[in-house]
Amino acid sequence: MDSRNAGRSLVLRERIAASPDAILVLVVLVIFMDMMIYGLLIPVFPEYAPRLGVDESILGIIFGVYAAMLLLFSIPMGLFSDRAGRRPLIVIGMFLLAGATALFGFSTTITHLFAARLVQGVSAAATWSAGLALLADTTDPSRLGERMGIALSAVALGTVLGPVVGGLLFEYLGYVATFLVPAVVVATVGLLVLAIPVPSCRREGERERAGMFPRRHLLPLAACAVTAIAVSGTYGVLDPYLPVYLHIVFSASPATIGLVFAVLAIAAAVAQPAAGRIYDRYGGSRYLIGGGILFSGVAIFAAMQAPTLPLVAAAILTLGITLSSALVPVMPIMASIYRDQGSQGVAYGMYNTFYSIGLTAGPFAGAALLGHHPLTVIFLLQAGVLGVIGVFEYLLIGRLGWR
Repeated sequence: MDSRNAGRSLVLRERIAASPDAILVLVVLVIFMDMMIYGLLIPVFPEYAPRLGVDESILGIIFGVYAAMLLLFSIPMGLFSDRAGRRPLIVIGMFLLAGATALFGFSTTITHLFAARLVQGVSAAATWSAGLALLADTTDPSRLGERMGIALSAVALGTVLGPVVGGLLFEYLGYVATFLVPAVVVATVGLLVLAIPVPSCRREGERERAGMFPRRHLLPLAACAVTAIAVSGTYGVLDPYLPVYLHIVFSASPATIGLVFAVLAIAAAVAQPAAGRIYDRYGGSRYLIGGGILFSGVAIFAAMQAPTLPLVAAAILTLGITLSSALVPVMPIMASIYRDQGSQGVAYGMYNTFYSIGLTAGPFAGAALLGHHPLTVIFLLQAGVLGVIGVFEYLLIGRLGWR
């Protein structure tokens, strides 16, 4: 009887390992947990950090450490996943995230907070690079756009639910439990990934010498980099400065501001799989990427001209759709660039690096301009830059002849 049950368990594990749908669920779960933990800090830190003597400037640096670690470690983690396999890196990333989350709960000094945030950024570099690469390894290229869109929608859902979960846990269970409960959940996800024998997808033989910058694809890689940086840079400016604008111009409360950002995240979560499906079936990268970035600029311009908060929210909803339309096709395009050399880990390590550049540069650019210009001017400048980039991408993709 025991041997029969063991046999059934083995068959079930093998079926899960061979199922692209099961791999998609695992990757979505991993990315969702990372972003939910990221969002846990948003409602908790402003109230708890002063108890540790952390002022607003230091708080900003603590938040920025995450993007810095993602920038520094994404490519090394991608390279490592090409050599060691995807599953070991995902498991390591999940356990690092669990440890970092628990450390937040027990932090009593600024040093502890920095260390926890640093480890969290390293874990994100591991799980994102290996997770997206695993998805590319196990998905038919004709469906990769839609599945990458589904994976990216987990980012939006985690971004929305993280602050909600964090706020509720903090209010009813206290600071320590706010992080210990999610830490246990993350560790459980790590054990789940460890229990399922997902494909190793290691590089072998001549593919070991594959490079990070394929000579035949430098121009397409540059187009992908510009797109990822433009989209993440837009979020990098919106996240810290749109709440300030809404509060100053419309006297918006924190709850109202949260709803506006929820609109942005939900629009992205819905639009990303749809954009991927459109790309898989019809192509149209010239219109999705170039048009998406161009109309993102239009949406920001409209938000700055809107006389009422509901109209601002409508413009932000449009922005979530257009940014998603621009970003999602980059994912299968990056996979195709590196597919011949079997380096999907490098592909998504590069993608994470591009994205983190914009996410890091956006707030610093906004801060530099804020000393000389009002917020409205900064957002209008951003709209203009996106418009120029959108036209540039439209022309460049037309020259490259992408589908």
